[in-house]
Amino acid sequence: MDELFIEPWILPSDPDLARLAMDVADALEVHELRAWPVADKGGIGFGGLPPFVSWHGLQHGKHHLVLLQAREIGALVPGARISPLPARWLETLDLESLARPLAHHPVFEGGASIHLIHLPARGEAQVRCYGDPAPDIIRAVLTRLSDVQVWSFAD
Repeated sequence: MDELFIEPWILPSDPDLARLAMDVADALEVHELRAWPVADKGGIGFGGLPPFVSWHGLQHGKHHLVLLQAREIGALVPGARISPLPARWLETLDLESLARPLAHHPVFEGGASIHLIHLPARGEAQVRCYGDPAPDIIRAVLTRLSDVQVWSFAD
């Protein structure tokens, strides 16, 4: 686990995520772009869900962005809805549309892998990844934010 670094990450205001999503889709020859992440209340909004909080990780020179639902880690986001998260939100979320522009954000020289964490029950977590898996980064974020001891990749 050498060279491991994690920190909370706030999405920079520039570039605009809609523009970045379109530019990345064009560069990757994605022919249809229906959804992309947005800056929302200090977090990252997507798909009608409350904003995700994000952590940046760096290991072996590779960037990783870890996204979690604030409510699932016991955090409150002012102005975020208080209704329960939809059932199966992790499985049904369009991970590629959420992750693609974030993975190519210019602050991540060389790109980033994106990791989405769901905490369905106390002490459990499920993870979906876009890019390279990073168990050490995920473990470090979970250790910092929760009591999760058991977790698995959902995809």
